[in-house]
Amino acid sequence: MIKVNYKVLLRCYPGEVIFYVVGVIVGLALMTVHTALGGAIAGVSVIACIMNLNSWKGHFAQGALLPAIVVNPDKGLIAVVANMDAQGGRPYPVVKIVKRPIKSATGAPFKKGSRLATVATFHNSNIVSNKRWTDFNPIAVNCATASRKTIKRAINAIDEEEWELLLKVVKKLDQPYKAGIYPL
Repeated sequence: MIKVNYKVLLRCYPGEVIFYVVGVIVGLALMTVHTALGGAIAGVSVIACIMNLNSWKGHFAQGALLPAIVVNPDKGLIAVVANMDAQGGRPYPVVKIVKRPIKSATGAPFKKGSRLATVATFHNSNIVSNKRWTDFNPIAVNCATASRKTIKRAINAIDEEEWELLLKVVKKLDQPYKAGIYPL
């Protein structure tokens, strides 16, 4: 489990709070005209912000630890390998190329090929079949903690064969890299 440092998290994902801060400001401004409505908007914004920040805590407490490498540091693209099988049946390995705010992460700047540990939650938007996940959301551990010791421990917890698989797969992908999920 990765203990979330919200200061680091918000450095990577400032939008996670800006929306709610605007809601509080609008609510407080409205209170000068309509106390109940303004108070309700401000209160809901504060509660929603707390719930959102708590969901990040859950992400890092319950998500899967996955290997990632930086494939384009200038664009913030990382490649992450995962098994999208949702029921413990046949493995369905994929690689996901995704843009992440690695320039703001602990340990930045990163070079092409830098290893990152990510924590991912899986999602299924397919109402017909629940055999496979349809997407996953990998977040770099470097965006959740300032502790280099924690980051190193997470990277070292990933089996070397998973790193090797990721490197092998990334070499076969077409360049320039484009965001998406690619079955292996």
